[in-house]
Amino acid sequence: MTNKELEDFFLDDGLLDEEPVQLDIDQIKANLPQYGNQKLCEMIVCDRYFGFEHKISTICMEELARRRAEGDLFAFEVYIEQISKEMPVLDLSGSPDIRTILNQAMSRKIDAK
Repeated sequence: MTNKELEDFFLDDGLLDEEPVQLDIDQIKANLPQYGNQKLCEMIVCDRYFGFEHKISTICMEELARRRAEGDLFAFEVYIEQISKEMPVLDLSGSPDIRTILNQAMSRKIDAK
């Protein structure tokens, strides 16, 4: 199967968008003041957990530091550590390789026709 056929396969099933999803960091920065402390911490944990670019973690930490400097006593370090420990461990070592996944997906599409 050629790369074009694979791309068409995933586009037909809606499994692959033509354009990658991009986070609007400027929009996130603009919205930070309206987010609560817990939400900012959860954004940090998700950013770290899923291995994004860590830009979100940085701007959220800056917002939490700004709030602390203004007198907010929320123990964000403790909360971040607590919710980080609650996240399941990602173990990708037992995951099948991409070739196996693609072969299974192609088989299902062929069987569906």
